[in-house]
Amino acid sequence: MLRNSHIHSVKNAEARMKAVKPIVALTLLVALALGAYFLLTGPDRRDLHLSNATAAPIEDAPGDIAVFLKIENHDGPDRLIAAHAPAAGSTLIDGPASTLAIPGGSAPTLAPDGAFIRLKSVSGSLSDGQIIPITLEFEHAGNQSVQARLSAPTETGEAHDFGLFGIGGICRVGEGEPAPRITLTTRPDGDGWVVEVLAQDFEFTPDMADGLHVPGTGHGHLYLNGLKLQRLYAPTARIGPLPPGQHDVRVTLNTNDHRAYVVGDTPVTANAIITSD
Repeated sequence: MLRNSHIHSVKNAEARMKAVKPIVALTLLVALALGAYFLLTGPDRRDLHLSNATAAPIEDAPGDIAVFLKIENHDGPDRLIAAHAPAAGSTLIDGPASTLAIPGGSAPTLAPDGAFIRLKSVSGSLSDGQIIPITLEFEHAGNQSVQARLSAPTETGEAHDFGLFGIGGICRVGEGEPAPRITLTTRPDGDGWVVEVLAQDFEFTPDMADGLHVPGTGHGHLYLNGLKLQRLYAPTARIGPLPPGQHDVRVTLNTNDHRAYVVGDTPVTANAIITSD
């Protein structure tokens, strides 16, 4: 016959097994949930957000709409590789490059005076305030969707005629006015790059931004492969970490009302090529 102590030991073991089973099941569920989370959000997902999206018909291109927006990249370097819009027959990145490098820790803009998204052969009637959904595809951040609000038509300026980016306007320097000149240097700085601008016959005037044009004053626009990174209100700026490859860094000098300076037939601009490993 079995002793009472042995019977109690068996019963205690069975009780412990019954208690362990729910814990094991719960652990498996937690592991599955964590696996699904990391599959959806990482490790390659990035902290990148789109904002301030607007859309505007392009005045001299019937059926075409330009989309402008801000890209806030709070993570490492990325690339904008494509865009998609259900309302368009086709969608492309309008700029000198078919993809756009997005530096880490940056907030560039798709803008009229730089690379932007062009929707071609847009179908249906278009009215002011209409919402146009668009999805941008990034190499690491994946698909990011945004709704662009349609606004008044955008006029096409002469910038493109002078080899400048986008469809912005220009300012021809008049006779007797200061004729700005510019040179540009870059140097590595930790995981990024420092850009230094030497401008002659020109004054950076941040307090006059968005104001009236005063000859010989204004600010700069800093571009990376045609993507507008920022305005320059001082002669030094920093670019964050970049995807591998060669990148064209360019600075233009602009008036207080954001038109690009042109002396004779030559835009006031300088560039440098940097290589990121």
